[in-house]
Amino acid sequence: MRLGRREFVMGLSAPLFLEACTTPQARTAASRPGPIIANTRYGPVVGRENQGALAFKGVRYGAPTSGSSRFMAPSPPTPWTEPQTAFEYGPMAPQLNPAQVGSSIERAETESEDCLKLNVWTPALADGRKRPVMVWLHGGGLWRLSAAGDYQDGSRLAANNDVVMVSPNHRLNVLAHAYLDEFDPAFAGSSSAGMLDLVLALEWVRDNIEEFGGDPDNVTIFGQSGGGQKVSFLMAMPAAHGLFHKAIIQSGPAPLALERPYGRDLAARLLAILEIPQHRVRDIQSVPLDAIMRAYYRIFQEIGGFGTMGVIQDFAPVVDDVVLPQHPFWNGASPLSKNIPLLLGTVRTEMTQYFLAANPEAPQRDLATVIAQLEPLFGSDAEAIVAHYRSAHPQASLWEVDALIRADWPTRLFTQRIADEQNKAGAPVYLYRMDWETKARDGLLMSPHAIDIPFVLDTVGSRSVEAGQIDEQTRMMHQMSAAWTSFARNGAPRAPTFPEWEPYNPTTRPTLLFNLQSRMEDDPDGSDLEQLKRNLANYRVVAGGVTTPTN
Repeated sequence: MRLGRREFVMGLSAPLFLEACTTPQARTAASRPGPIIANTRYGPVVGRENQGALAFKGVRYGAPTSGSSRFMAPSPPTPWTEPQTAFEYGPMAPQLNPAQVGSSIERAETESEDCLKLNVWTPALADGRKRPVMVWLHGGGLWRLSAAGDYQDGSRLAANNDVVMVSPNHRLNVLAHAYLDEFDPAFAGSSSAGMLDLVLALEWVRDNIEEFGGDPDNVTIFGQSGGGQKVSFLMAMPAAHGLFHKAIIQSGPAPLALERPYGRDLAARLLAILEIPQHRVRDIQSVPLDAIMRAYYRIFQEIGGFGTMGVIQDFAPVVDDVVLPQHPFWNGASPLSKNIPLLLGTVRTEMTQYFLAANPEAPQRDLATVIAQLEPLFGSDAEAIVAHYRSAHPQASLWEVDALIRADWPTRLFTQRIADEQNKAGAPVYLYRMDWETKARDGLLMSPHAIDIPFVLDTVGSRSVEAGQIDEQTRMMHQMSAAWTSFARNGAPRAPTFPEWEPYNPTTRPTLLFNLQSRMEDDPDGSDLEQLKRNLANYRVVAGGVTTPTN
């Protein structure tokens, strides 16, 4: 399924300088005896109290990525001495289509190549505590959105669970993932430039988080959708090794990256549209940003847009033997993360909101239409797959059957693949499925993609799912935020609000089903996923195909 321009735009979320303290002193949101100033390695920043936590937004962790820094590995920022206010989110990475959204001046107010800023929420500063650190990687695939928005605010998660939350912005889309290596060795690793931004953010956490009351030796990376994909890639990157200690993937498994031939083709198209000879690839660093983004969106349309959720076909990290030496999980988990505990899962009907937006009449389709619309994914297997799901779920409507298939392919299937491989590597793994349903859109959404973000981040009420269901959402939040912070604290997701969570194994596949009454169940999607695996080799799992490793 392709995301239209309207859905892309709808998805975008939504100065006083004070002198620094000269002596260390613990500061809490409750006491606030004076200016809230944190002294980072690069310079002092001024925060403010918010919902019981201390909030620092838009803190610089990297230098601008424009000009000669474009498509290159990021650099640390230039230090400063005067306290910098950290009251507002930093600009999002360039991502808007110049041909469709506003003027250059209007876009400059919301997006910038100077986007390497992060946000920190903590219960207290410099108090000697060793709080778990949770680094949230925002969603939006690898091409859009940012860490801004009330639904991603970390104040309540920090205040209510005694943790420190960090959320960075970083480069996205073509500026983060153009594979230019084969045109000029100076660009080695350019297809993972945006991921190296996140490595730099994690280095900032290592070097600065004690000032914010956090423990640099207990860092959990977690993210939903594209954020989960970023977690997947970091688990296979040597540069990220040792910078985090636990990982959580929500509805965003990325067992695969791109292969070099496909990455090279995308980059060659980019240079051709910009009329840059391949032997003069460095000229791209001086091309106006608007021209690059126009070229990017032209390629984006040519390849079919975002494509099927979870099947990477846009600019993305390439297995390059430089920054990313292997696919994250397809041919086995990376030995770099063999000791990293992993919590991962999905929501039950991932694609309902997106599919309804693109196909408002979808719930009224007949069987023949449903099968025909699944044929681009499964070819001649579509009819047998629908028949299996109807038999396995006899109480489900045709709309629900289609929703289950689109959630399982590939999100649930890829999630199981990662769970299996990480378990084989010897790490503790915990698998879940979030089944709670919203009554929004006459109940047609069921459990849509991203509905669980407020449950995890303790932000229920920041945007309403359905009036009258706030109590239910709050119950879900009390379960999931407790599980996530427990896992971040000690590697075991525990809470009195749900049963004991049994670690995953590939034989019985124990899974926690989150709902108003949560429960454990062995292999709840077993027969459905086995049906999809039967002819897996015939389905497109990543653009350009997958090369079997030779070593």
